[in-house]
Amino acid sequence: MSREFAGTLVERVAIERRAEARNAMGLQEHGWERVTECRAAVTAEGVGPEVEGMSLSAMARFRVTIRRRDGIAIDQRVRWRGRLLMVRQLIEDPLLKDRLTLRCEEVRQ
Repeated sequence: MSREFAGTLVERVAIERRAEARNAMGLQEHGWERVTECRAAVTAEGVGPEVEGMSLSAMARFRVTIRRRDGIAIDQRVRWRGRLLMVRQLIEDPLLKDRLTLRCEEVRQ
């Protein structure tokens, strides 16, 4: 792993997946469970109609780059500095085998 990549991982993030369980009444409850906590590089994506998809209420979008690991999937969420970011796309570059980039969209809490 190159030093340039390791030096960019300055943020601490937690990645969570949806968890469903039954309560004592037999009703299904939805929640979130932690998959991992790791260092990441978080960068904001550009602004404008191309990024917003011509939406009137588009939420902020970010690229979260982490070291490659198993168990990361679309529709998981990233907790970062009190924000919740939903993973919308995974980018695995075959030339950069040591990292995984998550394209995320901020969601309201």
